[in-house]
Amino acid sequence: MIINNLSFAYGDKPIFKAFDLVIPCNKVTCIMGESGCGKTTLLNCISKRLAYEGEIDYGRSENGLLSDKAIAYVFQQPRLVPSMTVKENIEYVLKGSKKDKEDRAKDILAKLQLSDCANSYPRFISGGQAGRAALARALAIDSDILLLDEPFKGLDLKLKSQILALLLPLIKEKTVVFVTHDAEDALAVGDAIYVLKREVGDSVNVVAKEEIALPKENRNLYCDEINKARQNLFNTLLS
Repeated sequence: MIINNLSFAYGDKPIFKAFDLVIPCNKVTCIMGESGCGKTTLLNCISKRLAYEGEIDYGRSENGLLSDKAIAYVFQQPRLVPSMTVKENIEYVLKGSKKDKEDRAKDILAKLQLSDCANSYPRFISGGQAGRAALARALAIDSDILLLDEPFKGLDLKLKSQILALLLPLIKEKTVVFVTHDAEDALAVGDAIYVLKREVGDSVNVVAKEEIALPKENRNLYCDEINKARQNLFNTLLS
C-alpha cells in the first residue's frame, strides 16, 4: 500500500499535509506515537471513513482500486451489537447462505477459542472475550487489509499474549496496519514500526522507522535485534 501526498484537516487544524508512507503488503506495519498525533485519523483515511486529498494505492490491482469488503477494521472498543449473540455478531457481517455464514462463524470462533461463548450475549462475556469476538468478526470477512486500532488496550499482559498468539496464524496473507501505544506489542508482531509525531500547529511526520526481519511466530523479544529496536523506539517516543 502506498500513501502519496495525503492531506487532511479537521477544520483549520491540519493533521496530514503532503504525507507519504509505504506499507508493505502481507506484512504487519505498526503505527506508534503520542496521543493526538493522527494514528486513528490515518486508519480512517485508509478505510475511507474520512474524505482526504491525495492518493492511496492499495496494491490490489494496477489502479489500486478496492472491492467490497477489501478492508476489515477493529476499533478500540469491540462495538459488538448487544442484542446479538457472539455468533450472530459474526454472521451479521457475512454474505452467503445461512449455512455458509454459520460454518464460517463456527470456524473463526474455534480458531480464536471462542466456541464456548458463541451463543452468549456481549454483556455476559469478559472484556478479553469481547476483544477476541471483535477480531473474529473482522477476520471472518474475506479482506486483504486489516486495520487494528489499539484492540488490546486495557488487557493484561498474559491475555494479550494469548490473543496475539492466536491472531498471528490468521493474518499471514493480510496487509495489517496496527495502531498501538505499547512498544512491546509492536516489537512482538511488527515487520515495520513507524513513529508519528505532530508538533503544535504542524502536520504529522514520520520521525522514526524500525524494520524487523525476524519471524513473528515465537519471536525472541530479548535478542540483540529486538533490544536495539526497543532502545531506538524508546529514545524516539520519550524525546
